[in-house]
Amino acid sequence: MGNRLFERLGAASGLAFVVLSLLSAFIYPQQPRSDSPAAVTVAWVHNHRVALQAGMIVALFAAGALLWFAAYLRDTLADRADNGPSLSTLVFGGGIAVAIMSALAAMPTALLAFMDAQPAGISDPALVRMLGDLNTVFFSANSAMTVVFLLALGLAMLRGALASTWLGWLTLVVVGFNGVAVWVGVTFSSYHGKAWNAVGWGAFIGFLAIILITSISRLTRSAAAAPPPSMAAVS
Repeated sequence: MGNRLFERLGAASGLAFVVLSLLSAFIYPQQPRSDSPAAVTVAWVHNHRVALQAGMIVALFAAGALLWFAAYLRDTLADRADNGPSLSTLVFGGGIAVAIMSALAAMPTALLAFMDAQPAGISDPALVRMLGDLNTVFFSANSAMTVVFLLALGLAMLRGALASTWLGWLTLVVVGFNGVAVWVGVTFSSYHGKAWNAVGWGAFIGFLAIILITSISRLTRSAAAAPPPSMAAVS
């Protein structure tokens, strides 16, 4: 019973990560464009400070849920001899890296909201712009770690582990989106238009979709593998 419980908790942690990530991303209005004056960013922080603080707190818990899910995936893959130890290690290491970068990515916005709540407020425009730009740059670093995590996960799926092979191919497509997002976030220091925004949103939503489908698939499989109540009672 204990093993089945932890199996379900591990599979459900992916679903928890998706829900918390979406909540943290959409609980407040989108940040002003990167080439906006510092005063515009300060006004955005001041007008939505409580929502920003709530979003950053939720984002930290989402990072913790992803860490749990990565550990669950490692154990699941390690039980399959045809995947070998390398893929399970890469999935686990990549998941840790994404979780850490996700937590760090919440810090610039959290710090802006933290400073806005102080009596002195935020008076240095250069500091405001730096923290605002860090939000974008951290997204690029997070996307790079996501490439490693999803690439290993996708290869494992193509070998028949965790989910259907079609999800493995979809995962590799999302890997491409995240790879392009790294370049876009680091090199485009001014507003880059809706076409390039589609790449960033595709990378983010695509990543969440892969985690969501994988989590639901594992939860369904876990429920199907559970013995009937009568058998469980006998055992």
